[in-house]
Amino acid sequence: MFRRRRGTLLLAAAAAAAAGTVAAASPSGEGRGAAPSVLHAVARSSRAVYTIGFVVMDYKYSLRGLAHGSADYRDKLSEVHLRSAKKILKLCEANRGFYVKAGQFVSSIRQVPKEYSSTLSRLQDQATPCNFQDIKIVIEQKLGKDLHSMFEKLLTEFERTMSMELDFTQEAKNSERTANCFRKNTVVKVPRVFWELTSKEVLTMEFCSGYKVDNLDSLRKADISPTKVAKALIELFGEMIFVHGFVHGDPHPGNILVSPQGQGKFSLVLLDHGIYKELDQKFRLDYCQLWKALILLDSQKIMELGEQFGVGKYARYFPVIFTGRTIESKSILGTQMSIEEKMRLKQDLNSLGMDDISSFMESLPPDFLTILRTDGLLRSILGNLGAPRHVRLLTYAKCALYGLEEQPKLQSELAGFLMQINDLRHKIMSRFRRILQNTS
Repeated sequence: MFRRRRGTLLLAAAAAAAAGTVAAASPSGEGRGAAPSVLHAVARSSRAVYTIGFVVMDYKYSLRGLAHGSADYRDKLSEVHLRSAKKILKLCEANRGFYVKAGQFVSSIRQVPKEYSSTLSRLQDQATPCNFQDIKIVIEQKLGKDLHSMFEKLLTEFERTMSMELDFTQEAKNSERTANCFRKNTVVKVPRVFWELTSKEVLTMEFCSGYKVDNLDSLRKADISPTKVAKALIELFGEMIFVHGFVHGDPHPGNILVSPQGQGKFSLVLLDHGIYKELDQKFRLDYCQLWKALILLDSQKIMELGEQFGVGKYARYFPVIFTGRTIESKSILGTQMSIEEKMRLKQDLNSLGMDDISSFMESLPPDFLTILRTDGLLRSILGNLGAPRHVRLLTYAKCALYGLEEQPKLQSELAGFLMQINDLRHKIMSRFRRILQNTS
C-alpha cells in the first residue's frame, strides 16, 4: 500500500520539482542585472518548494486512517489528486519556462491520474503567454541582431507557404492523386472533387458520412471489427509510404472515417488532403531496404543504411524504434524482448546523453522525421483499436518488399513509355518532311 501511495505522490510532485535546478535561467530575468535575477530565482524556487510541500502533506494527512481501496479512500484520493493538480498548474503558470514544459510532459503521461492529465492539459494550448518584450530581449541578446531584420525574409517565405496551403485547388489535386493511387482498393474512399464548384478559395467535395476511426462504440454497434479496421488502415498508409511515396500529412482520427458501406462491410474515408509529403525517391527505396533488413535481422545492412540516412552509429537503435527489438536480437518479428535484451538495452540507453539524442534527431533527413510522426499517430490509433502489434510490423514488411519489387516494374514501364514517345516523334517528323516535300 505504501508503495502505491508513494508512487502516486511522486508523480504528483514531478512537475513541481523538475525545474528547480534551472530556475535562475528564466528568460524573464535576462538583461535586468544580477540582483533582480537572484531575487526572481529565489521567488520561483520558493513557490516550487511550497507547492511540493503542500502536495506531500495533503496526500499524507488527507488519506490517513482510510482503508486502501475503500469507497471513502477512492473519493478522498480523487479530491487530493484534483487539489494537487490545481496547485501544480498554478505553479507552472507562475514560474513559466521549464515548469510549463514539465507540466506538459506530465499531462501527456498515460500513467498519471486523470485529475492531473485533464487539469495540466491546459498547459498544452492555453499556457499563460510571456511578455513579448522579454522574448525580444533574449532573442536579440543571444543572436546579436535586430529582431525585425532577422525575421523580415522569413515573412516573405511564410506568406508564400501559407498561400500554397490556402490554395484549395492544390488540396483537390492531392485528393485526386490519392484516389488514383488507390483506385483498385475497394476499402479506401476519397471524396470526389466537384471541379466546376471549386476554386482557390472554395473547395466542393462529395459528402461522406462515417465514424471516427477510433470510435469503438460506433464500430461495435455497426458490427465492424476494430481489428479489421486497424489492418485496413495500416495497409493504406503502408502503401502510401513504401510504394507511392506520397503521404498524407495529418492522419489523426478526425481525418479518417469508417463508413458502414463497402464491399468488405466497411470503407475507410480519407479526409483533409491539404498537406502531403512527397518522399524523395532515393529515401523511399532506402526506407524499404531498411525494413527488409529489419525483417531479416541484417544488422550489417542496418548500419550501412544508417550512413545513408546520415545518423551513423545511431542506426543501431532503428530496430528498437520500429520493431521493439535490439540490433543483436534473433527473436521472431513481433515478439517481445527477452529479459536479457531489456537489461542490455537499459544499460546501453543509460550511456546516452542529451547530446547523443540531439545529434541523432538533427541528423535525420526531413523525410525520416515525417515518417516518424506519421508512424507515431498510426500506432496510437492502432493501440486504441486494440490491434496486436504484429499487424503493423507484418504489414510494413509486406509493403516494403512490394515497394522494392515495384521499382524495376516502374522503370520498365517508363522505358516502354519513352520508346513510344520516341517512335511517335519519328512518325511526326517523317510526316512533316513528306508534307514539306509535297508543297515544294
